[in-house]
Amino acid sequence: MSLYREENKIDLPRMRQYRVERARAAMEEAGIGAYLCFDPANITYLTDTYTYRLEPLLARNVLFPRTGDPILYEWGYRWQRVRDELAPWLKGNVRPGWRLRFFLNRGLKPKEFLDDLKKVMKEAGVADQPVAIDMPIVTVDLAEMFKSEGITLVDGFPSLNKARGKKSADEIQCLRISMAICDEIFYEIQKTIRPGVRESDLAAIAAELSIRRFCDGPVEIVGCSGENTNPNMLGYSDRPIRPGDMIFVDLPGVRYRSYHSCYYRTFTCGKATQRQKELFDETHDLLYKAMAKIKAGNTTADICAAWPGPEHWGGKNWRDVSDCAIGHGIGLHNQEAPTVTPLFSFENPVTLEEGMCIAIETFYGSKPGEAVRQGARIENIVVVEKDGYELLTRWPDDKITECWI
Repeated sequence: MSLYREENKIDLPRMRQYRVERARAAMEEAGIGAYLCFDPANITYLTDTYTYRLEPLLARNVLFPRTGDPILYEWGYRWQRVRDELAPWLKGNVRPGWRLRFFLNRGLKPKEFLDDLKKVMKEAGVADQPVAIDMPIVTVDLAEMFKSEGITLVDGFPSLNKARGKKSADEIQCLRISMAICDEIFYEIQKTIRPGVRESDLAAIAAELSIRRFCDGPVEIVGCSGENTNPNMLGYSDRPIRPGDMIFVDLPGVRYRSYHSCYYRTFTCGKATQRQKELFDETHDLLYKAMAKIKAGNTTADICAAWPGPEHWGGKNWRDVSDCAIGHGIGLHNQEAPTVTPLFSFENPVTLEEGMCIAIETFYGSKPGEAVRQGARIENIVVVEKDGYELLTRWPDDKITECWI
C-alpha cells in the first residue's frame, strides 16, 4: 500500500538540475570560469549534500567549472561512501577535502589544493577566467596565494545569491514543508505557555520537534517574553513567563532539506489586554500594507513605500529602527535576495519576479513611559506570483494567540 506524502511532491532530480543550471547561467552572465564554494548553503545548492558545523575548518567545498559538473570535496574519509553510495547524482565527482583552515592559520600555501584547482580549470577550458569564491573572509586569506598562481579571484556571492533568489516549484514545496513543521511547533508552544515556563523551554520544544521531524542541523529560535519583546532581544533567556506577558516566537532555523523558515508569531500568557491588542493590530496593519505591494513587476522600494517613516517607531532615521519593518529572501539561507529595507531599497530597488520567496516582518511596541514595556512581531513568508502572492505561513495572524486561558 502506498501512502500519500508531502515529500512525494518534490522531484529531486529536477530540483538538482534546476539549481545547477541556474548557477551555470549566473557564471555565464558574469563571465566567471568557476564557482569555489565553502558556504554550506551553496554546497547544498550545487550538490544536494549537507553537513553542519564544519565551516570553520573549511573542510568541505565545491568547485564548479562553468563548462563542467560540480565537484564535491568532502569531509574526512567518508568521501568514498558519498561518492559510491549516497550521492550518485554527482556522477563520481567526489574527492577528499582539504581542511584549508590548517594552512591559512599558519600562513602556508595549500599547494596541492591550488594545483588541483588549476588542473580542473584547464580540463574545463576556463583556466584563463576568474574563480568566484563565496566567502569574503576566505577571499582575504587566499587572494594573494591565488594571484601568485596566476588565478584571478573574485567575489562570487552576489551572483550566486541572485541565482538562488528565484525558486523552482520543488524548492517552494520544501519551504511549504518547513512551514508545516513550524505550525506544529507553534501548536506545542501554545499548549506549553503558562506561568513559570521559561523562554528556554520554548526553545527546547522547537529544537526537539525539529529533530524529530528530521530537520537539518541545529535549530535557532527567538523566544522573547515581557520586557524582552521591546526591543526584540533576538534570542531566549532563562526568564520565567508571568501572567499577562506578551510573548513572540521566531523560528528562523527550522529547515526541511535545508530550506529555512523565518516565522514570527505573537502570544500572550492569559487573555490579551486592550493595549496588547492595539499593539498587535498595528503590527498586523503594517505587515499587510507591505504585503499588498508584493507581486511580480513591483519593486522592493514599492514595499518599503507602504510603511510610515522611522518616527512611527520613535526613530530619528531608519538606522535607529532598522529591524521594525523589513523583509528578505528565504531559502537555503535565512537571509537571501531580495532584501527589503528602507535603509537602502529606495536607492537600490530590486524588481520582484515570480518564484521569489520573501519573508516580510513588522514590529510595533509600547512607547517610552508606558507602565508595561512590550511589543508584538509578525512575520509571513510568501511566494511572489504574477498578480500577488501565495502565503506559505498559515498560523493565524489576524489576532494574538492567547494561551493559558
